[in-house]
Amino acid sequence: MDESPEQRFAVVARVATPGHAAFQLRKGEEGLSVFDPDAVEPPLSDDELLEAFRPGSVVIYRTKHQIEALGLEVVEVDGGDALPDRLRLAHCEIRPGSLERPQFKQALRELEDGS
Repeated sequence: MDESPEQRFAVVARVATPGHAAFQLRKGEEGLSVFDPDAVEPPLSDDELLEAFRPGSVVIYRTKHQIEALGLEVVEVDGGDALPDRLRLAHCEIRPGSLERPQFKQALRELEDGS
């Protein structure tokens, strides 16, 4: 099935600390927090995302197509209470789909490289 241009170019944003892996699971995590900038109107800006995180953080974008091509899925998940309202509404997680944890971690490493 062909994807629409919207599906192919839809993106999610991950906020990360420079010098650290952006797409790495911590112990006990089932998914990685990301944000869908287009889930709210007007769309989230980099500045708006970064205001909620530590100074020096960066925003990294991946397309949903890149994520799904690795067998992963993007799932809407309520954001934590510490987040501003618009970020809570735009919050999602990258989840393993049907992958086992070792394959999930490998797919995240590939996502780190921007594949």
